Amino acid sequence: MALADAGFRSLRQVQGTSVLSLGYQQMPSTRVRGAFKPRVGATATGGASSQVYFPPGSLTVQQYLNEGGWSELEERTEAYNDARRQSLTRLREEAGTLGALAVVDVRVRRGKFAHAARAIEFTALGTAIGSDRFELEGYESIPLVSFGGGDFWKLVSSGTWPLGLVGGTSVGYILAGYRTKYARLRFSRRSFRNQEYEDYTEGFKQVRLRAAGRLRQEARDVGATGILGIEVRRERAEQREDNLLVTVDLLGDAIAPIEQGAPPEITYAMRLSNS
Repeated sequence: MALADAGFRSLRQVQGTSVLSLGYQQMPSTRVRGAFKPRVGATATGGASSQVYFPPGSLTVQQYLNEGGWSELEERTEAYNDARRQSLTRLREEAGTLGALAVVDVRVRRGKFAHAARAIEFTALGTAIGSDRFELEGYESIPLVSFGGGDFWKLVSSGTWPLGLVGGTSVGYILAGYRTKYARLRFSRRSFRNQEYEDYTEGFKQVRLRAAGRLRQEARDVGATGILGIEVRRERAEQREDNLLVTVDLLGDAIAPIEQGAPPEITYAMRLSNS
């Protein structure tokens, strides 16, 4: 009803899907950590000492051993971002065949594809709308927004135009340090007191920052001045030796002032005479 009062009309639902098979991804090796293990020093009598020592650069080595580390899986990260872009592009293309002005109430389903091993699926579904009052310029893309019809009109009436959905995904591998391993070991002294898994905390933070950076870059590419309604999704999978495989996925609506990004309003004029 809000769309109709504003001069917009619903056309039909449109959809875009991308199912992508994940290629080979080399995981970070734990052999480097093995080379940094503490070494036992020899006593003056030739026996083994109870004290341990580290090779040169011991402060760095101790920090790595205790707090672990993290690494972004570039191949897998690229696959997630490509699948999302392809699904949204196909959604926009289908809306274009209807002569749509925009697609509202867009929902994106992403995750593993149940019918194939090592495959991910991104499916975008929304409602295409048209208008007799507005039209897109030839260089403008059909905006895809997660707002419903009423919120779409509120946004436009407030002087803001949606430019489309933007997103960013990062997949990271977190190596658990010995401090975390010992704390997670049942019946160890560390397991009985409150403590923070610092390597997990830092790893999640860095993966989120990478995803947010890609989200901002996509917004800059379309000339946005802001992002609304950011949705955050996170997946975690346990790996060997207490390591974690984490995925952070961000999705939001890029916006700009209406004079910057909105389509022009169509005006009609009637002849005043037959001459």
